[in-house]
Amino acid sequence: MQVLIIGDIIIDRYIHGTTTRLNPEAPVPVVNVTNEYDSYGGASLVFKNLESLGVHVTQLHYDDEKSIKTRVLSDNHYITRIDQDVIANGDGIADDIEELDLSNFEYVILSDYNKGVLDAAPRIIKHCNKFGCKVIVDPKRHADHYKGAWLVKPNAKEFIDLGFNNWDGNIIITGGGNTCTAEFEKIRYTSTPNKVEVSDVTGAGDCFLASFVYGLTNGMKFQECLDIAVFGSTESVKHYGTYVLMPKDIRKKTVFTNGCFDILHTGHLTLLKEAKAQGDYLIVGLNSDDSIQNLKGNDRPYNNFAIRRQQLELIPYVDEIIEFSEETPYNLIKDIKPNLIVKGGDYTIEEVVGHDLAPVHIVPTVKGHSTTDILKARDENTNNRS
Repeated sequence: MQVLIIGDIIIDRYIHGTTTRLNPEAPVPVVNVTNEYDSYGGASLVFKNLESLGVHVTQLHYDDEKSIKTRVLSDNHYITRIDQDVIANGDGIADDIEELDLSNFEYVILSDYNKGVLDAAPRIIKHCNKFGCKVIVDPKRHADHYKGAWLVKPNAKEFIDLGFNNWDGNIIITGGGNTCTAEFEKIRYTSTPNKVEVSDVTGAGDCFLASFVYGLTNGMKFQECLDIAVFGSTESVKHYGTYVLMPKDIRKKTVFTNGCFDILHTGHLTLLKEAKAQGDYLIVGLNSDDSIQNLKGNDRPYNNFAIRRQQLELIPYVDEIIEFSEETPYNLIKDIKPNLIVKGGDYTIEEVVGHDLAPVHIVPTVKGHSTTDILKARDENTNNRS
């Protein structure tokens, strides 16, 4: 899938130095420069991230329309920021875009920093829609300016201040380190970032957007796209200055385990807790009722699939549950491609299905806790009563 980026290009200039004294002319620090460099921000940072993540992406360039934000830091602490804004001719840019054939693009990202490039966004959106492009907007103006867009991504402040609380369509509201909420095709989604030590929030929104679109172009479900976007933006704030994500930065470590989980007990909970501790995302392969009967006899499962799934959904360690009906989850593991398989101590690594597809971690068995033991104890109690 091809992606086109249209938006304001910003040069992020960084001047790093050290401070040992105050300016005798005014009570401000004197910064002795040790390093100076430029990096791309705005629409170009989204482009650089998508390019780094392997997405087929094109950016419309306006070489004379770059604003410069110069940040002065002393010992990695901000001293000041100096902005040199250049306002583009938005109508002229829209004229050029309306002459373009956009039929090769699945997604068009409008990265708006209110520097002129997207002054005529309604015209650009209308033109994109003619070709069936899905327009994704990172906004800086009132919601009405982006009518017709497929998806908008305001932050929590913009959501209220710019009228996106009345938006009738797909929307993501970023939380600046708090829970991110979204609505996509009238279904609500949330994703909460892990708490990290923040070095610099510059460009975090651009990294979020790039990560999200990366997920879309790789066929991920909306929840997965949202999670990976939160993951990418969280990674970006760990670094000083604008940061370009690499594939390793957004790949969650997926862990897989499987079983019947017929009657939940301490052994199951111990297994699931340790499995989740081995990675970021735990997928549980859950046997269908028929497959359990084939494995354990017609008197099993004790609880049907709906009940077993509902019980697992209540466990905080479990991120996703997938039913499988085959004798083993081998084909499921091939499809999921987990980074790690976790099984209980009644297996050796060589006995674990899929050990040829991913590394295996064995969790020691909790003695005296198994579904068989529970049912056996129940039957013995019943017999003793009679």
